[in-house]
Amino acid sequence: MTGQYGYAGKILRVDLSSGNVTDIPTADYAGRFLGGRGIAAKIYWDEVSPQIDALDSENRLIFMTGPVCGVPGFASRFQVCGKSASTNRFSYSNLGGSWGAYLKFAGYDGLVVQGKAGRPVYLWIDGDRVELRDAAHLSGKSAFHREKEIQKELGKSVRVLTIGPAGDNMVNFATFLASENSVGAGGLAGVMGSKNLKAIAVRGNKKVEIADRDRVSKLRARIRELSPAFTESMPATGLLTPADRLKKSFCHGCLTGCVRATYKNPDGDERKFMCQAALFYETRAQRYYGKDTDTAFKATEVCDDYGIDTRAMETMIMWLSRCHKAGILTEERTGIPLSQIGSYEFIETLVRKISRREGFGGTLAAGTHKAAQSLGSEAQSLIKDYMTKAGDNEIYGARMYITTGIFYAIEPRLPIQQLHEVSIPVIQWAARAMGMKEIPVTSEVMREMARRFYGSEIAADYSTYDGKAAAAAMIQDREYAKECLILCDLTWPIYFTADPRDPVGDPALDSQICSAVTGRVTDEAELYRIGERVLNLQRAILAREGHKGREHDYIDEYNFTTPLKEAFANPDCIVPGKNGEVLSRKGMVVDREEFEKMKDEFYGIRGWDVTSGLQTRAKLEELSLDDVARVLQNEGLLR
Repeated sequence: MTGQYGYAGKILRVDLSSGNVTDIPTADYAGRFLGGRGIAAKIYWDEVSPQIDALDSENRLIFMTGPVCGVPGFASRFQVCGKSASTNRFSYSNLGGSWGAYLKFAGYDGLVVQGKAGRPVYLWIDGDRVELRDAAHLSGKSAFHREKEIQKELGKSVRVLTIGPAGDNMVNFATFLASENSVGAGGLAGVMGSKNLKAIAVRGNKKVEIADRDRVSKLRARIRELSPAFTESMPATGLLTPADRLKKSFCHGCLTGCVRATYKNPDGDERKFMCQAALFYETRAQRYYGKDTDTAFKATEVCDDYGIDTRAMETMIMWLSRCHKAGILTEERTGIPLSQIGSYEFIETLVRKISRREGFGGTLAAGTHKAAQSLGSEAQSLIKDYMTKAGDNEIYGARMYITTGIFYAIEPRLPIQQLHEVSIPVIQWAARAMGMKEIPVTSEVMREMARRFYGSEIAADYSTYDGKAAAAAMIQDREYAKECLILCDLTWPIYFTADPRDPVGDPALDSQICSAVTGRVTDEAELYRIGERVLNLQRAILAREGHKGREHDYIDEYNFTTPLKEAFANPDCIVPGKNGEVLSRKGMVVDREEFEKMKDEFYGIRGWDVTSGLQTRAKLEELSLDDVARVLQNEGLLR
C-alpha cells in the first residue's frame, strides 16, 4: 500500500464484553483487499469460526469504508458484514448517507465490534475519544427517534447508525437506519441487537488525503458530464408517486444525487423513500383506499422506525394474503387484520407484532420460509414465484435476463448491485423501444455497451445463453471491486453518456478513480483482479459455513416451471434479441439444460472444479490467497 492516501490508517476495535478499545493498521489488509467488502471479509475469515452462531457474542459486526469514502465527488457509502441472523452465514449490507464519511473523519477506516454488553449501550466515537454510554433511555424507541435523542445529547453535528425494536428483538430480517434515512438489510441488525448495542454515534474533523488532487478534480468534472444521462432517466422511485413528492437527494460527497420521494409526517419530520421501499405497499394501498399515497409512505416509515426490511415484508404480505384466502390463517389466530391488507392499520399491526415478537409475530420474525414450515405443507405450497430461496421478492430474475441466474445461484443474499448491471441497461433500452426516444440507448449502443462492459456483444442478446457466463464473471469482478472502493450502485458503472459521438461509458473510470485517490497504480484489469480475489474469499468463507459448491448453486424451481408473467418497469418483458431486435420473454422459463451448461462455463472461467463447483488450490494461489487455500485444503473443501 502506498502511503495512507485514501485511508484514515486505522480500524477501530471495540469489545463490548470487556469495554476494551484498540485499533489495528488498515495497511495490514488494504494491499490485497483494498477496502469495504474486501477488508471486512478478510477480518471475518480470520476471526469468525464457522461454528460460531450469528447471535453468539463472538460474532463480529464489521463496519468498513473504502478509499473513496469521504473524498468529495464520490458518494460516501460503507459496508456492514458479519454472520447473518437470517441465514447463520456470512452476509453483507451497503448503506449511504454520511455516517461512513464521519467515521473516516473521526480517524477510522472501519470498526469491528465483538462481545456483548451487560446492559443496553450506545457507542460514541469522537475522534480519539471512544466510549460506551448507557442507552436505557433508547430502549423501546424507534430507530429514527434514537438518532434524534442522541443528537440532543451530543449535538447536531453527530451522525448516528441505529437499530429499531426489531433489531433489539433479533428479528431475522431487521435493518439498520443511519443518518439521512439510509437503510441497510442483510440480516445483520439483529446481530447488533444481540450485543445490546442500540446505536453508534460518530463525529470527526479530519480530512481524507488523496494522492493526485488534479486528477481527482478532472475525474469529478468528467463524471458530471456523464452521469446525468443515467441518473435523470431512470424511474428511481415509486411509479405511482406524485411529482411534487420527488426531489433530488445527495449522500455525503455525491456529485449527481438521486431522485427520491419525500414525506413529511405529522411531527414535521421529512422522511425519504426510494425504489422498492417506496413501492412495496403502494399498489395495495391504492387498491384499499383508491387514489392514496400517504399510506404507502407511512408504511415505509413504520418499517424504517421499527427496523424491518421492506423486501422481506413485501413477500411476506403476499404469502399472508394467500394463507388468509385459503383459510390457513385467520385474524383470530394471528391477531392481525388480514382482511384489511392495504390499510395502514394492517401494516402497522403486522410490523409492530413482528418487531416485538408478540403472538404470531414471533413466528413471522423468523422469516416467511420458516413460518411456512411451521404451518405445514399447504402453507409452504403458497410460496410461489414471487419469493426467492433467500426470502426476497424475485426481481430481475433469470427467466427475463438469463445472466442473473448465476448471481441468484451463488450469492448468500439478494445481489442487487450485480442484478442492476444487467437490468438497468435493458430497462433503458426497453424505454426507448416503447417510445421514449430521448433515451439514447439504441440496439447499436446496447451492443457496444455489452462489448465494453460484458466482454462480448452477444451477451446483450437475450434470445441465447451464449456469452452469459463470461458476462456474469466480468460483472461480478467489477461489482466486488466496486464494493471495496466503495462506489454507489445508482451511478456506477456509468454505462451510457449524453455524448452522441460516444454514447457508451468507460468501464476504466473506476480504476482511474482508485489510482488518483490512493496513488496505487491500478488499471481496469488489476481492479477486477481485486474483485475476483474478494469474491473467492467470500466463497471460501461460505464453503466453511456449509455451502457445498454446485449442490448449493441453484435457482428456485419456479424458474424452470412457471412462465414469466411480468417484469419491473417493463410490463411487456421486452429485451434485445438477435441483432438487437425486440424480443418479449413473457411466458418464458429458464432452460434447465442450458442453465447447467452456463454454470459449467462459469466454473471454468472462474478456475473452479466444474463437476463440484468447489474452488481449486491453483486458482486461490493465483489470486494470492495461499493462506485461504491452506485452510480449505486441510478441511477437505478444495479440488
